Amino acid sequence: MVTQPQVVLVKQFQPPKPYTGASSWKGYREYFERLATVNGWTTTKQKTEQLALALDGPASKVLRDLDTSQPQAYSLIWEALVRRFGSLDGAREAMRRFDSRRQEENETITDFEQALRTLHREAWPAATAEQRDAALKRRFENGLISTEMIQFLRLHARDLDFHATVNKARQFSEAIGQSKPKKRVNFIDTRPKSPAQPEWEPFLHGFKEMMTEALQPLQRALRSQTQSNAPRTAASTPLQSRPATPLLNPPPRGAWQNQQQRPK
Repeated sequence: MVTQPQVVLVKQFQPPKPYTGASSWKGYREYFERLATVNGWTTTKQKTEQLALALDGPASKVLRDLDTSQPQAYSLIWEALVRRFGSLDGAREAMRRFDSRRQEENETITDFEQALRTLHREAWPAATAEQRDAALKRRFENGLISTEMIQFLRLHARDLDFHATVNKARQFSEAIGQSKPKKRVNFIDTRPKSPAQPEWEPFLHGFKEMMTEALQPLQRALRSQTQSNAPRTAASTPLQSRPATPLLNPPPRGAWQNQQQRPK
């Protein structure tokens, strides 16, 4: 008789995401409760242990004054998180965040959709389905990064509801290859660098001395040629080049000849 092999299913444990207080504590509590159901954390002690391990950064400071071994420790931790990170007017703060919410650079369309749903539920918990759908559709289209996608949705998703609009946006993103968030690439220059400047200074100094010695004869020849072409002074000018000085009282015509013919 052939026996069938037994298949053993091993349930994979999902660790909780860390919570630092930067996001809404309400949204994290809903996420943690769903995760506790999936992982089978049925007792309050298990939830307390996992929640205490998930708190990180500023959120972990609320555990300093709490005794996690108490039976009501799970509720006390959430109360401390509300006092530390909760707003005095949570609904108004959620409204402000919803109206100013835009898709982040590395945020996918589905993550952006879920963030809008969470904020709208916190801001308007009593809104009707029609009001919620219209507000989500408006904020989603106005908050997208891609201007091409916004124009596409305004043309092809004008009469669609929020869920169908998100599907159209995902189809457009997959068609142009933007389904995954862009990652920044840091360029590292691997080219060989030139030697440091002090290593070349002795060579440059010797080259300058060689050029100075080679140019000295040429400099002396230029100086001598410049001196020979300089204008001469009046003392060194020859008599032939001097202008004739006119006589003040020239002798009468023929007087010089008569003086030579006079008997001695």
